[in-house]
Amino acid sequence: MIRMQPLRRFGELRLLVLVALLLVTGFVAVVATELASFAPVQPVVPLLFIALAVALHLFLVTIGFRGDQLLLPLMLALTAIGLIEVERLASNLLLQQLSWCVVAAGVFVVAILVPRDLSVLARYKYTWALLGIALLLSPLLPGLGREINGARIWIGVGFAQFQPSEAVKVLLVIFFASYLDEYREVLTMKRLGPLPLPPVPYLLPIILMWGMAMVVMVFEKDLGATLIFFGIFLAMLYLATGQTSYTLLGALLLFGGAYLAYRSFGHVAVRVDTWLEPFAGDTRFSSGYQLVQGLFALGNAGLLGAGLGGGLPERIPVVWSDFVFDAFTEETGFLGGAALLALYLVLVFRGMIIALRAPTTFLQLLAGGLSFIIAFQTLVIVGGNARLIPLTGVTLPFIAYGGSSLVANFLIVALLLRVSDVTARVRGPA
Repeated sequence: MIRMQPLRRFGELRLLVLVALLLVTGFVAVVATELASFAPVQPVVPLLFIALAVALHLFLVTIGFRGDQLLLPLMLALTAIGLIEVERLASNLLLQQLSWCVVAAGVFVVAILVPRDLSVLARYKYTWALLGIALLLSPLLPGLGREINGARIWIGVGFAQFQPSEAVKVLLVIFFASYLDEYREVLTMKRLGPLPLPPVPYLLPIILMWGMAMVVMVFEKDLGATLIFFGIFLAMLYLATGQTSYTLLGALLLFGGAYLAYRSFGHVAVRVDTWLEPFAGDTRFSSGYQLVQGLFALGNAGLLGAGLGGGLPERIPVVWSDFVFDAFTEETGFLGGAALLALYLVLVFRGMIIALRAPTTFLQLLAGGLSFIIAFQTLVIVGGNARLIPLTGVTLPFIAYGGSSLVANFLIVALLLRVSDVTARVRGPA
């Protein structure tokens, strides 16, 4: 329960000062290379974002919040880098992204206050599951779904568009955290030699998750969501049971289904073939053009990069959404790319520490699953940009342009903070 009693959070405030310096420095560097196109709105954006960051800090101070003091600065630092990159890559979208930051901050505040008791979420696990499935399948509905850049992963009403898979990730984590908390002992009770052999009814979530992943891959043409959904589920299953065999079984199901989809559906085959041979024949000028230009950007990065505003990221199609990591690395070098990944690593590490210290199994699984969302999403998009795995349509958390992803990620951090606040009140500060 959150009490309305002010509580000092000086560690968080000091880190927010560094976030402000990062944002201002980045904007000055980018705008300095674009003096010919300088607009009065450019200095307003960093000032408004700093005001938003201070407002979130004061909100946590005012309600006497005892949660982690690193998560908010880490989240805002990554978001600040995202605003810098949007200004650099698509300045006409800057105000839209700032507007989404305000919306995401509102969702963050609501999630900090509601529900008063996080354990209430576990009581409605099947409601979250059904809602998640409905949202996941909603882009397939005629008149509601929208196909953009070859993937049918959007729903639209009028001029508004939303990517439901971003909300589905959070809903499924809540469902699996509550389900595995209730049935984890059953899942490891019976054994067939070295392998666990749970009753058939308790295997249904594994089969259902595999079926959902295949539906998303085949009909919505979204390889990224397939990898993220199934990866998060397997990670949470391992956290709950400690059984490596479940993870191996799930991986075999995923790769088997992916192979069948590759052999049966043209759009899956194109993605994989482009990944394997992006420079082959006419591929480099058609389906592989985006990936090839991204690889050229990485090859041009060097150790220190070309400097903010000094690269050529505009050669990459839809760079502000799909290839923002390559664009950032080209201009900040591999040291900058490594520093960016280090921020994600610290954020995920902090989330796992929160999971380890949580007082109940449900909260442990919830925090662990939410942390894995950010970890897997970062891994999938960075791996695709670097041609380690087939390119997917997911966005780099907090940084890539996009409102649905930004709102969902702010919600994830808010829930992690809630878990850390419960832990601090039960066990004392770390």
